[in-house]
Amino acid sequence: MPSAMVHAFDQAWSSSNPNLLDSSVSDFRKQGTGSLRLVARSGAPGAPGAPGAAGTAVSYVPATPLDLRAFDELRLWTYASRAADGTPRAPFLLELSYLDAADTPGEEHRWLVPVNSRRTWEQHRFGIAGDRRGQITGLSLRCLTNETFEIHLDELLAVDEEPLSDVESALTGLLDGLPLPGVAALPAPATAVGSGTLVVGLNRRLHAGNRITVDGTGTHYSVTAAVHDGAAGTTTLTIQPPLAAALGPGASITVTAPVLVRETQFTQAAETGELPDPVLLLSLTDQREELERAWHVPQRDSFRVRGGLTVCSLRPPPRPVLAEYQIRTVASDRGHSLALRTEIMRRLGIGTGLRVNGTVLPVQTLEPPPLHFRSRAVPAPVCLRVGARIERGARVEVPWVHRGTVLSGPLDAPWNPRGPEPPPVPGPDDQEGIVLRT
Repeated sequence: MPSAMVHAFDQAWSSSNPNLLDSSVSDFRKQGTGSLRLVARSGAPGAPGAPGAAGTAVSYVPATPLDLRAFDELRLWTYASRAADGTPRAPFLLELSYLDAADTPGEEHRWLVPVNSRRTWEQHRFGIAGDRRGQITGLSLRCLTNETFEIHLDELLAVDEEPLSDVESALTGLLDGLPLPGVAALPAPATAVGSGTLVVGLNRRLHAGNRITVDGTGTHYSVTAAVHDGAAGTTTLTIQPPLAAALGPGASITVTAPVLVRETQFTQAAETGELPDPVLLLSLTDQREELERAWHVPQRDSFRVRGGLTVCSLRPPPRPVLAEYQIRTVASDRGHSLALRTEIMRRLGIGTGLRVNGTVLPVQTLEPPPLHFRSRAVPAPVCLRVGARIERGARVEVPWVHRGTVLSGPLDAPWNPRGPEPPPVPGPDDQEGIVLRT
C-alpha cells in the first residue's frame, strides 16, 4: 500500500475555542472536495490586551483507531497567509500531534508545521518511523502564536514510499475501468441474486471477454458468452461469477477496460480468451537515473521540540529516476480502441503529470519503438516517461540551526582554547563577519 488517507479535510475539525480559532471547510483546495480553513484571531474585538489564539486547538477523532504501522511518514499540504519558518520574525503557527492508545505516560507525538512561503501550496513531511502509531485515537492542530493568520490544510496522507510500485499503482488507478462508448449505463432488468445470466437490450457491441460493472456498486463480472436475438431485441450475457446481489428496478451495467500490469509485451492475446476484451496492458520497459534533476542539498523536515530544543530530521537528497512504460490497448472493437487511446492521452501528458502520494510527478509521452522492432499490423503502444525519485538513507535528528557565525584570523594568530573573545562593536568602516542563515 503506497499511501493511506488519514484525513481529506472534507469536514471541519472541532475547535476548543471557535471565537479565537475558527474551523471550517473551504472550496479553496489542493485536492479532493475541500480544505480545512483555520482562522486565528488576536482576541475579543475592541478589547485591548485580550488573549489571542495561542494554545487553542482543533481536533479530530476517527471512528475507529488508525493503524499506521505500515507507513513511515505523514504528508500535509498547507497554504498560509504568512510565513512560519521558526525564526523570531516568522514563528511557527501550528503544531500537528496525535494520541495513541498504547502511549506511555509522558509520551508525545508532536511536530511543528512550517510555512516556507506565504500564499503558496506546500507539501510538508513528518517522519513517524520512530513513533508509536498502531492505535491512533485522535489528531490535533494547536495554535502556537497570538498573531492573526489564516491557513488552509489539505490531504493528510500516511506514506511508505516505493517509487516504481507507487507509480504503477497510480497509473492503474487513473486508467482502470475507463467507460467505453455505446456500452455505458445499459439498463438491466431486475435479476435475482445468484443468476449467471443478464438480459439487456440488443447491443451487438457486447461480446465474450467483456468485463462489466454493475453501476454504483463497483462489482465486476466477466462475460463468457453473448447471444444476440434480433427478433426479440435482446442480448443475453453469461457472466462469471454469478450475481453477488440482486439487481433491482433502475439498475444498469457498464463495460469497462481493466488495466493489467505485465512484465512482457503482448500480441492479440485477448482473441484467445486469455485476457478481457477490451483491456489495457501496462509494461515497465526501462528505469534509470535522471542526472538533470539531481541535487546535493540534504532534505530537512520533521521539526519538533525535544527537551526545549528545536530539532529537525536530515537525510540525503533523493536520487531522481526515470520510469518508462508502454500502454497497449487490446480491443476487438475499433471504436473502443480509439476511445481508450484518446482517454489515455487526455489523462496523461506533459500538462497533467501523474499524482503519486500527494505529489504530481512529471510525465511525458515518447515516440513508440521503430517499426522494425514491432509488427506493422499492431498499432503502436502509448509510451510514457514518468519522473520519480528514490529516497536514500534514514532520517537522523539534529538540532535546527538557522544562524551560524564564521570567525577568521591569520594562520599565526595565538590559539585561545576558551573560544573567541566577544567581538568589538563594529565601527562605520568595519565590515560584519560572515553570517550564514539557513
